[in-house]
Amino acid sequence: MKKRLLLFSVAFVVFYALLGLAKQLPALARGYFSVGNGSHSLSEWVQFTGDIGIYYLLALSAYLLLFRYHPGKRYLPLISGLLLICIISFFCALSWTRLFEDAPVRMTRYFQLVIFPIATQVGFATVFYLVRYSQYKEVQQVALELQNRKTELSLLRSQINPHFLFNHLNNIYSLVSEQSPLALPAISGLSELLRYMLYNSDETVLLSTEINYLEKYVALQQLRFEHPSEIEITRKISHEEARIPPFLLIPFIENAFKHGKVSDEKRWLNIEISSDPVRLDFICSNAIGSHRKDATGGIGIHNVKQRLNLLYTGRYRLDITSNGDLFIVKLQLLYGAS
Repeated sequence: MKKRLLLFSVAFVVFYALLGLAKQLPALARGYFSVGNGSHSLSEWVQFTGDIGIYYLLALSAYLLLFRYHPGKRYLPLISGLLLICIISFFCALSWTRLFEDAPVRMTRYFQLVIFPIATQVGFATVFYLVRYSQYKEVQQVALELQNRKTELSLLRSQINPHFLFNHLNNIYSLVSEQSPLALPAISGLSELLRYMLYNSDETVLLSTEINYLEKYVALQQLRFEHPSEIEITRKISHEEARIPPFLLIPFIENAFKHGKVSDEKRWLNIEISSDPVRLDFICSNAIGSHRKDATGGIGIHNVKQRLNLLYTGRYRLDITSNGDLFIVKLQLLYGAS
C-alpha cells in the first residue's frame, strides 16, 4: 500500500504541475510567471500551498474510496463517499480562502470557482485508479494463466509415466507368459527407464540425454521380438547444449511400435534427429500396421501436442501425415525459454 500511495503522490505532483503550467502558458509566452493574483507575497504562497493540500487530500480520498469499493462493485457507498468528500473539500477550501481574503467571499460565487478544480481532482483520482486497476487485472490474469499452464503441464507429465508403464507391463506380461528368456532383460531395462523417469524432476533435459533414453526405449521394445526388427536411428547433433522438455519425443516412437507394421525383414522404422543452435528437427516414419488402434491409443501424441502448445507457442511445427504405407511425424522446434 505504501508503494501505491507514493506512486499516487508522485503522479499528483506531476499532474498538478502540468495543470499549472498549462494555465501559465499565456503568461510564460510573455516571459512572466505568477501564482494566484501575482503578488508573490508570503500569504499568497501559504494560500496556494493550502489549496494544493486540500486538493491532494480530496484526490487521495477519492482514490482510496475507489480502491476499497470499486473491486467489489459496491457503487452506492462509493458514490456516497465521493459526494461527501467533495462537499467537505468545498467547505474546507471556502474556509481556507476566507482566511486570506479581505472582502467577503460569497458561497455561490465561490462554488462556481471551485467546482471545476474539485471535479478535476476526482477525475484525476478516477483515471489513476482505473489505469492501475487495469494493470493489476492484467498482471493477475497473466499470473493465473501461468499457474494454469504449470498445473496443466504437471497433469500432462503425470499422465506420461502411467501410460508408459501400462504399455511396458503388457509387453513384459507377454514375455513372462511365453516363458521367454528375454523377460528378465525386459524387466531390467524397464527398471532403468523408470529410474530416469522417477528421479528426473527437471523441466528440461539435455537433448543427448533424451536421445539416450529414446535409444534405450527402442532396445527395450526390441526384446519383444524373437529376431530384432530393422530400425534406423540417425543422429546429427551440432548443438550439444540443446535442452528440451523430458519425454517429449518418446510418445512418437511408442506410437510407432504400438500401431506400426513391425518387420524383421525390412526396415520399418526410421528415426532422424538433427539439432543446431537454432532448432531441433525430428522425423519418425514407420510402416502402417493393419490392426486398428485401441480406445487409448492416442493419449501419447495428444499429450505431446498439448505440451507443445503450452511450452512452444508459435515456436514449433508438427506435421503428422499418412500416405497409405507410411505414418510420418515431422517436428521442428525452435529453442528458447519455455
